[in-house]
Formats: sequence, C-alpha cells, structure tokens
Amino acid sequence: MTAPRIGIDVGGTFTDFVLLDEARGTVHLGKCLTTPADPSEGVLAGLAELLDSSGRPLDAVAAVIHGTTLVTNTIIERKGVNVGLVTTEGFRDSLEIGREFRYDIYDLTIERPEPLVPRFLRRGLPGRISATGEELRPLALDGLPAIVDLFRAEGVTSVAVSLIHSYANPVHERAVAEALGRLFPEAAVTLSVDLVPEIREYERTSTAVANAYVLPIVARYLGRLEASLRQRGLAGPFHLMQSNGSLVSAPAAAAMPIRLLESGPAGGAMAARFYGQLSGHPNLIAFDMGGTTAKMCLIDDGEVAVVHEFEAARVHRFKKGSGFTVKAPVIEMIEIGAGGGSIARVDRMGLLKVGPESAGADPGPACYGRGGTDPTVTDADLVLGHLNAGFFLGGRMKLDRDRGAAAVEKGVAAALGGDVAQAAAGIQEVVNANMATATRLHVAERGRDLRKYELIAFGGAGPVHAYRLAQLLRLRRVIFPLGAGTTSALGFLVAPMAVDQVRSYVGRLDALDWAHVAALYDEMEARGREALHELGVAAEHVTIDRSAEMRYVGQGFEIPMPLPGGPLGPERLAEIRSAFLDAYRRFFGRALEENPVEAITWRATISGPRPSLRPEFADTAGADRSPVKGRRPMYFADQRGFLDATVYDRYALAPGAAVHGPAALEERESTVVIGPGAVGRIDPYCNLVVELP
Repeated sequence: MTAPRIGIDVGGTFTDFVLLDEARGTVHLGKCLTTPADPSEGVLAGLAELLDSSGRPLDAVAAVIHGTTLVTNTIIERKGVNVGLVTTEGFRDSLEIGREFRYDIYDLTIERPEPLVPRFLRRGLPGRISATGEELRPLALDGLPAIVDLFRAEGVTSVAVSLIHSYANPVHERAVAEALGRLFPEAAVTLSVDLVPEIREYERTSTAVANAYVLPIVARYLGRLEASLRQRGLAGPFHLMQSNGSLVSAPAAAAMPIRLLESGPAGGAMAARFYGQLSGHPNLIAFDMGGTTAKMCLIDDGEVAVVHEFEAARVHRFKKGSGFTVKAPVIEMIEIGAGGGSIARVDRMGLLKVGPESAGADPGPACYGRGGTDPTVTDADLVLGHLNAGFFLGGRMKLDRDRGAAAVEKGVAAALGGDVAQAAAGIQEVVNANMATATRLHVAERGRDLRKYELIAFGGAGPVHAYRLAQLLRLRRVIFPLGAGTTSALGFLVAPMAVDQVRSYVGRLDALDWAHVAALYDEMEARGREALHELGVAAEHVTIDRSAEMRYVGQGFEIPMPLPGGPLGPERLAEIRSAFLDAYRRFFGRALEENPVEAITWRATISGPRPSLRPEFADTAGADRSPVKGRRPMYFADQRGFLDATVYDRYALAPGAAVHGPAALEERESTVVIGPGAVGRIDPYCNLVVELP
C-alpha cells in the first residue's frame, strides 16, 4: 500500500498544501497565509490543519516535498549574510564589469545592481590557470590568513571562491577551500567549480556569490524545518523542488540553494504538464497568477523548456540585464508583477498603473482588513463581484467589500473622476492587458504560433482572470484544474528526481578530443547515478538526456542542441553537425552549411521516472447537493457592465457536468470566472474545460 505524500509551496502571499493519498485514491488541499518573518511557522500551522482534515498522521506520510520563495526574497530584499569573495589577483572587479552591457543605451543615469559583495571584501590571490587547464602561475596562499582576518573582522559568515578558468582545472579552487577549512572553519564556503563548472568568469562568479549570500540562511531554515517535521513524526524523506522542475534532497538543496530560485513556479509548470498529458492537451500556456506575481510558461508537445541562465533581483523588473546573472537550470518562463496583491495607482500623467509593487501577505489587500489601505487587484475583483466576500479560503477568511471599495475609491476613482465600479474595471483591464502583452512577447520570442495553444490557469488569482486573458489572446479554450489555488504544490508530487551535470570543453568539432568528451560524460553520468541512488531511485529506472551548446567559430554566444544517443566519436561528426544546423535553423530561420562549428559546453540530465497517478479530490464529484449556490451581479469587460451570473459549487460538479456563462465556480482555494456564451464541462479528471464563444 502506497503511503501519502505532501507538497508544500510557500508563496509571497499564501502557503499551499496538497496531500496525495494514493492508497485511498484522494487528494486533500490546504491553504494559509504565508508568515514572512519565519515561513516555517505558516508551514507547520497549515500542515497541522491539513493532517487533521485528511485524518492522516505525519508518521504515515511517505515524503514531504517543499518549494520556497526564501531564496528569491532574500536576494531581492538584500537580507542575505555578509559574503567575502576570494578570486584571482586582478579580477575582483568582474562583478561590476559584468558583460559591459547597458540594458538601456539611452539612459545616461543608468542604475546597475549593487554587487552582493562590497569591493573591499573582494580579495585576490596570485596564481593562474590557463583556458586549457595548465598551471601558468602557482597559487600563492601566503596572503590568505590576512584575508581571513579581514573577513572575520567584518562579520563575514560565507565565502565564495571563484578563480579564473577553474572550470578547466579546479586544483587551485580546491586548495583555497582546503586552506579556508583550516583558517576559517566557521564560515560556509561555495566553490564556483562545484556550482557552475562552465566557461565565462562573470557568470560563474556571480552565481557563486549569490549562492554564498543565501546559503547560511537557507541551510538554517531547511535544518530547522526538517527538525520540526521529524519531531512531529515524519520518518520519510524531505525533498526540495528545484528551479528546473526536479527534486533533490534537503542536504543537496542546502549546499546549492541558488537552484531553488524558481522552485514554486517550477511546480506550477510541472503540474500543467501533468494535467496536459493526463487529459490530452499537449500544447499549453501555463498561466499561474498568485498573490504577488503572474508566471507564464509554454508547454510544447507535453514538455517544458529548460534554460541554463536566469536573472535575479532586477533593478528594472522588465529590463533584461538589470539584475544578477545566475547560471542554473531553470524552466523557461516569464514573470511579471501582476498578482492579487498588485497595487493600483494613478501616475503623474493621469494614467492608471497596476503593479509591480504588491501588498503581499502583510498587510495584504485592503479587503483583508489587516491594515492595508492601497487598492489592489483583489479589491477590484471583489468590487466587480468576481469574488465572494463570505467564501474566501472556503469561508475561513472573510473579505471586507466596503474596505476594498473605499481603497479603490480613494486611490483610483477619485483621481480619474469615475465611480468605484469603473475604477475597479479599469484595474482589471490594465492587469489583464499587461499579462496578455507579456504572453504575446514570450510566445513570439520563442518563435511559436500563439494559435496552437490552449490556456491552463491556476494559482489563487489565475482562474479569476484567465477567461478575460484568453479573450485578449484570442484563444479558444481554457482549462481550469480543480484546486487551482494549490496546483503548484501538486506539481511537486508529479516531478521526477533529476540531477543536472555540466562541463565546459571548448573546441572545433573537427578537432575535438572525443576520448575526452566521452570521459566527461562518463564522469557526469556516474555522479548523476550516484546522486539518484542516494535518493532511492533504482538503476534500471534512470534515464539520461545529453545536450551541448555550440556555435559557429567566431560567434560570441552559443545555442543549445540535443546530442544523439550512444557513444560519441569522430564517426558521429556528420550527425552532430547536422543536429546543430537543424537547431540553428529553428532559432534563426537559416544556417550556414560550410562554416566551422565549435562546441562550448556539454550537459547531461540524469533522471528518475515521473510519478504516475490519477488524482481523485476529496469532497468532490457527485456530492449530494445542488451545484447551483445562487446568483450575483458580475462585471464583464467585453460587455462593459454587470450581468446576472450563476454561482456554482465547484465541488458538487461531477465529471460530465456542464456549466454556462456568465458564471462563477467557487472552491476553497480559488474562483473560476467565465463570461456569457461560454460553455464549460467537467472532464474525467475534474478539470473544467471551457470553450469560448
């Protein structure tokens, strides 16, 4: 008999819980406000409620899988620890030099992100490794004791080590780490070669510094949370969701916390892929709108795209190049400041703006009654009848419509000279238009045709806004999973165990040492198999995907491409070159047949099996009560006014049931809104599939 598993997603506003009980064939859901000061408090309180409602004790749980915003928030809010950087002499300014890229070439007062390590705590050591791994100058550790004395005096508790060309030969970085272990044993140490054994010094150093900046905080948090779970009876493993949609153990996550940057959104993408494969919808736009942000991810032929570079804590949220570069595998998605808590305002030009600032969980939107006074998207949704003030979080949290309306009146309506309903409708339209524009750009940048996709909507606010978003995008179908407000946490339970390995080895394809390439893959695959074995994955269930990043000789940047299976050698040269040309054509529409090609980086993803399950939600499908709860006026932008809409109890709708818009379908974690003329049906997996008129 299979023991239940629990997924826990800590977001900026809410913490979500899913208990999957395959033995009983049920899924139990939970939700509570996030406790920003100490997220573990909300986790433990919400978990206790979930276990009580499901009738399962924690000692009967097979595993707990966790995703957290702690890493992202720590970097954005600049609340990390004091970090010192040890680098090669003469290279301590690489963090500020970066790529010498101006994200706004016309702004003479351009603002750059301040490095996470001040210059006086970035210290160099003599010694040099060449790009081919040869020692050009021996490492001199004589100056390290003085550096440690400085670090200790300045309160440094975490040290990043990033030496030039260490990806080609890590011997100098290893020697520095060994010396730091003797001289500075109380400090956490991050080696760039352990985290990012890749070419490009700035990216590698930036990633190592960001990891060091959050490592002690995340390690303490995970250690404290795991200890609390053990005390409460958890005997099974405690895993973390990584940004690439795979799971790792808590110790591995604590050592490389930078790979948790997008763990929550990655869970949403995994859930969307799962639902798409389950119900036969392979091409999806996954739309995840929570309390703070909205995320969009493309799913093509049932798969998500993973990229290997990410930008965190941008000075200007929507301007690439204005943040810290992080080299880590992450599901490709866009994120904008559009959530239920996004604050609306009228700027100096008299224009209505929404976000990216958010009221978050504390104080939250004005209608929460927790001290917030700024008008937010949630306040507008409530004023327009899209939310039920008495059934928020299933009635556990009452919303104050009068407070929400007063905030919209004072913050927007008064400035624009309209009534409260018009102002609330404007807030909705602005945030929906922002999300539609971002989605169109994301689809276009990937060279995809928007018309082939369907929208799948989740997150607490996603189902409220998805119908209008689909109208703006001219999509014909929207899928609403049951329990949409906790979908990301469910995604944790359908994600595979996986390990990403990478090595840089630069050379022209026609002049590569293929024996060296084979040795690199042997090492990467052995490390991956060992890590999966420690996670309990049987050897016969391991799969390996290989890829590389290549470019034409003379180009500055490379493109990813899949590698064929089997041994790699000179006899496969034509096949590999052909794969590169195909990939190049997909990116740029054409390829240069005769130009020489060089390889830069080699990658392997070593994965366990994807969990196979069919969720059956508790308290659903055929409850002996009428599915119609009543009626209320709801505003619809395409109708430019209020309509009398049917309100349904989502839990009383069995598979096969049909609903007609205008309507709201209420559940504890979210509310689905559909417009006039739309027809929705509950499919065999409890998804509501809506066809737009």
